[in-house]
Amino acid sequence: MAPHRKLPRGLRWPWRSRERIANEVDEEISFHLEMRTEALIRSGVPPREARERALREFGDIGALRRSLRRADAEVERRRRWWAWFAEVRQDVGFAVRSFRRTPGFTAVALATLALGIGASVAIFTVVNAIVLRPLPYPEPDRLVRISPGQNFNIALVDAIAEGAPSLDAVTGLSLWGLTLTGRGEPVQLNAQFVDADFFRVFGVQPALGRPFRPDERDPARSDVVLLSHALWEGRFGGDPGIIGERIELDGSGHRTRRVIGVMPADFTPPLAPAGERIDVWAPLSRAPGRTIATDSTWYVNQVVARLAPGATVERAAAEVRVTMARVRAEYGNLIGKERVRTAGASGLLESMVGDVRGTLWTLLAAVALVLLLACANLANLLLARGDRRRQELAVRSALGAARGRLVRALLAESAVLALVGGAAGLVLARIIPAVLRVADASGLPRVGELGIDLRVLGFAFAASLASVLCFGLLPALLASGGNPRDDLAGAGRARGRTRSGRRIGAALIAGEVALAMVLVTGAGLLLSSLYALRSVDPGLDTSDVLALELAPPPAEYGGDRARIFYDQVRERFAALPGVRSVGAIQLLPFTTNNWSFPYLAEGHAPPAGEPLPTANFRVVTPGYFDAVDVPLLAGRRIDERDRADGEAVGIINRTLAERLWPGEDAVGRTIRLFGSNPFRVIGVVGDVRQHSLDVEPRPEIYFPLTQWPLASMVVMLETDGDPAALAAMARRAVRAIDDDVPITDARPLDDVLGQSMARRRFFAGVLTFFGALALILGAVGVYGVTAYAVGARLPEFGVRMALGATPRRVLRDAHLSGLAPVLLGLAVGTAGALAANRLLTSLLYGVGAGDPLTLAGAALVLGSVTALASWLPARRVGRVDPVTVLRAE
Repeated sequence: MAPHRKLPRGLRWPWRSRERIANEVDEEISFHLEMRTEALIRSGVPPREARERALREFGDIGALRRSLRRADAEVERRRRWWAWFAEVRQDVGFAVRSFRRTPGFTAVALATLALGIGASVAIFTVVNAIVLRPLPYPEPDRLVRISPGQNFNIALVDAIAEGAPSLDAVTGLSLWGLTLTGRGEPVQLNAQFVDADFFRVFGVQPALGRPFRPDERDPARSDVVLLSHALWEGRFGGDPGIIGERIELDGSGHRTRRVIGVMPADFTPPLAPAGERIDVWAPLSRAPGRTIATDSTWYVNQVVARLAPGATVERAAAEVRVTMARVRAEYGNLIGKERVRTAGASGLLESMVGDVRGTLWTLLAAVALVLLLACANLANLLLARGDRRRQELAVRSALGAARGRLVRALLAESAVLALVGGAAGLVLARIIPAVLRVADASGLPRVGELGIDLRVLGFAFAASLASVLCFGLLPALLASGGNPRDDLAGAGRARGRTRSGRRIGAALIAGEVALAMVLVTGAGLLLSSLYALRSVDPGLDTSDVLALELAPPPAEYGGDRARIFYDQVRERFAALPGVRSVGAIQLLPFTTNNWSFPYLAEGHAPPAGEPLPTANFRVVTPGYFDAVDVPLLAGRRIDERDRADGEAVGIINRTLAERLWPGEDAVGRTIRLFGSNPFRVIGVVGDVRQHSLDVEPRPEIYFPLTQWPLASMVVMLETDGDPAALAAMARRAVRAIDDDVPITDARPLDDVLGQSMARRRFFAGVLTFFGALALILGAVGVYGVTAYAVGARLPEFGVRMALGATPRRVLRDAHLSGLAPVLLGLAVGTAGALAANRLLTSLLYGVGAGDPLTLAGAALVLGSVTALASWLPARRVGRVDPVTVLRAE
């Protein structure tokens, strides 16, 4: 076996194949056998016996041969690996030195790549957190949600648990506010009311204390509570002695509650509203012996279950449907069939993100277009750079470098760009979500779980690697494929870019413009949709209105006490400087909060075999309609005449009046809510889009606070100036009435309206950001290609001008040659936009996916920007001195 030794720098052992290694091993074994045989013969051993003795001394020749072959192959493998590593290190070092010599090119290339990769990774981070990452509970695939969403009572939850053997554990969930007093400033806490099975369903146990017991569903024993870890540390100083103590936590029938535990710090509350925290957990309570018909706890708005081992979502859904059908048949006449709708079961994660999953994938596809655009830009830059390096590559080829070696060296340069750009992109990926306000302004589920994990890092690496192939391979093949003799002779300098290079460059520019057209058009559609939505009349005046959410302790502010309190609040607020009118309503407009009840109106028979119609339920005080300028269409508003001991009255909106008594006077008619006494209609007001501007007004009934006393209300202050400036004075006015009344929120009603469009505004903002980025990248690409083309054609332009062509004529030709691929890209991009924008249909309002005005506007903007980017470098032609150019050539 040939000895291994270090060769001089620049040389290496030739690679050896398996056959060559085998032959060398066989030759070496034969050599040693012959040498031993000859030595034995010289010592006096007969030749035949010497041969046999030498073989015996060697032992198993076959095993020795295999061992030597394996050892030699391993040495060869290591040698090749180290040689490859040395070559890569050499290529990387050369690439770094090359980029240091061209800082302008390096800065532009890295910035382009960092923006493309950073935007892609940032959006993938959002998609990963919301759609791909499993829910943070043990065996999350076994969690199902009873859907569609409807109100359940606790007895109905029990019926589902009993009627669906595929469900191992079932819990109801309901969100309410509890007022904490006696521990500093009063505050309203978000409380999640759950069953004892809640802990089995979500696989969690308290970090301190114990979970709820089944017997604590009894109202007499339900005065217990579990604290969130954040509340325990922030409000109670992390004192473990709080376990077993009673705290003043008013609401839901109890003035105080006994703390029995603290939840883990890393526990994520399930199904919490976007942007909301859960502070405490309390048991759902129901009086013993209540049936589905007599149980009044119809406020359970979520039901979640854990599948039994081996059970499937489909089987559980079928069992739930059968159970709900049985309940409707058995109790329909007693509870109203509208209370129990057809329901099934679906995966919890799917039910949480199903309405945004498609939009997020569309957004990821859009940002992938940005990355492709960045890669096309870099490919054009590298094509131009490769043309300028033809002589260098020709010299390396003349010195013995094979084309594959040159391609690998050029790809190493691309890889260095991609890795550095990918690292910078990761930094941008942490910044972009904050800039786009993903967490606090998107309205998306699970945004609190945003973060960079191994999946995101893998995506970043894959994006960087794909970028190398996208923008590096083609320029490397073209740059290394020239004729070394011509390049060394200098012909390459005169020729400029080859015909194939020019065609590829033009095709890349057309592709960039087409991609930019798709993105700019999508952004334009979402902005047009947002503008159309913002132009919709909400039915009330949100300008100059301050909304204060008050949450007095329900146990103390029930019945007449609530009326007296809000009369005092209205009186004090009306005395504040700049306040024109004051009123209150129990639910903040433009939110998902809603109360609705079945009703039966005068002159209308119950629908045969169908559920009763439902209407939104709102409680207001005198002055509310004036404070938010809801127009009165007929009758009168609610005022001081509507007393608790007087006639039951209410006001309906236009939609309900036209549905019940079209063309007739609704004032004086009677309506009965399910489970209550009839009331007389005293007025008709305009429609209000209570939930969102894109949701049509529903039938709505307003009742006076005196006849429907509630503790928590939202007070509206119509002001003469900036409503936010009155917030501090309003808080002091409430404190002067009762220090124990928490103000849960105080903000202009305009902000509430804006928040209702958060999701649409987020997607529009993100796509606009990407559209602007695509516009800039497209303009930079056109500018760079035109600048290089003009520089390469300067001798041609000099000859033409020497022969009599005017500078204006030459300038026009240079400009038009740069615009040809732009026009092709606009045409292709328009067709692509018409196809791609159908994916945005769910986010559009008031405009279609093929809106001609938006398409024309996007084409005009993109065409103007790229035309300017092409004209700026073309101006050089007008300043060309033909004599100087020809002399240089």
